[in-house]
Amino acid sequence: MRHGLHPYPAPSREGMGMRRASRPHLASRVAAYLYITLVLAAFTLPTLYALLTSLQPASVSLNPVPQWIFTPTLDNFVSLFEDSSFLGPVLNSVQSSVASAALALAICAPAAYALSRANVSSSGVIGMWLLAARALPAIGLAIPAYAIFTRIGLSDTIVALLLVYLPFNVALATIMLKVFIDGIPRELDEAAAIDGASPLRTMLQVVLPVARPGLASVTIMTFLFAWNNFLFPLVLTGSRSATIPLVLQKFLGSYTLQWNQVMAGVVLLSLPLIVLGAVFGRSMVGGLAAGSVK
Repeated sequence: MRHGLHPYPAPSREGMGMRRASRPHLASRVAAYLYITLVLAAFTLPTLYALLTSLQPASVSLNPVPQWIFTPTLDNFVSLFEDSSFLGPVLNSVQSSVASAALALAICAPAAYALSRANVSSSGVIGMWLLAARALPAIGLAIPAYAIFTRIGLSDTIVALLLVYLPFNVALATIMLKVFIDGIPRELDEAAAIDGASPLRTMLQVVLPVARPGLASVTIMTFLFAWNNFLFPLVLTGSRSATIPLVLQKFLGSYTLQWNQVMAGVVLLSLPLIVLGAVFGRSMVGGLAAGSVK
């Protein structure tokens, strides 16, 4: 081998540039994964704490020093359902949430289909009115609603809750579903019209089956709005139609805090959310993603 010659070729500028470019790319990926881990921890740790506390005996949960080693028990859940004042709010929450989602879907589906096929822009007058209804402060509706329902005999009823839930649920659900239906080809409507289908039949048998991901998203969001709502039941209900979020207050006494029973109620309140997320999570994400890019 002659002097001055190397047995291996020198690295090219292209290869050195690729290695330099890969280092920032790797750093950005590490930062992204670290951020995701922190977010998951922030959302998961309170849930884990609530679950562990709901399984603790009263002597452990009342201890000012956190106890991580204990014998799990289901007595907190059993005592909730042995208390007759808790089963009623559970049924009230189920009735108001299911009925609210069904009413919102029955109203927003025809409205969204009509707005979509009439070429009404979501940023137009109707869209702005819907957004204004959704942006209305809840307390600004709760107080007048209480005065009105008291006069007409609807105070402390499930019907009162359904009536105040509708403006918020229908406004958002109509906008979401309209944007999703905008992405469905109009050729389907034209083909159905050629076959002699009426607009109502076209909507029910052609468009809405294709819009099932959007319908799933709307149904879940309207259900959760009613299921988690605290302000409206606080103002409009009493002993007969109280819901779960409202009845959990009774465990927060002036001198003692029954954290074990509070957390047991929180876990029961979260179960429908977990079930809906596990069963319809993919459809909901698909519907939201489809609507967000239109």
